[in-house]
Amino acid sequence: MMTVFALAALLLACEKEEQSETTDTTIPNDTTGSTTTNLGSSHNTGKNCLSCHKFSVGGSVYKKDLASTYPGSVVKLSTQPNGTGTVVASLTTDNGGNIHTSSTISFGTGLYVSATGITGTKYMSAAITSGACNSCHGSSVPKAWTE
Repeated sequence: MMTVFALAALLLACEKEEQSETTDTTIPNDTTGSTTTNLGSSHNTGKNCLSCHKFSVGGSVYKKDLASTYPGSVVKLSTQPNGTGTVVASLTTDNGGNIHTSSTISFGTGLYVSATGITGTKYMSAAITSGACNSCHGSSVPKAWTE
């Protein structure tokens, strides 16, 4: 009986944690109308968010030193390189420097990513077809960062 109670408590704790993890997300033409503005702090910065969570996009943004995260930076997914074309999603990093959204994102043949800080914007030159940012960044390629 005690094991069942402990398991139930663990499941409820995970559910509460999942609900508290929000970032500022804007999805143009999102029929759900879901835009959140809580810059609370998530966890596991630098890890592949999608290995545990059912997000469509999840990742971390760092400052130029690649050691400290960048809360409040804006990550945009666009249909063309260098921030041109249509902005499909705009996400603001939380206090832990992480972005994530469960909103449906159509990557099609690829979307282009930009990250904007206080003094500049960095652009990815290649299109992405997956929102698992940290599956590459910090692993096979340098961490994502902006200034």
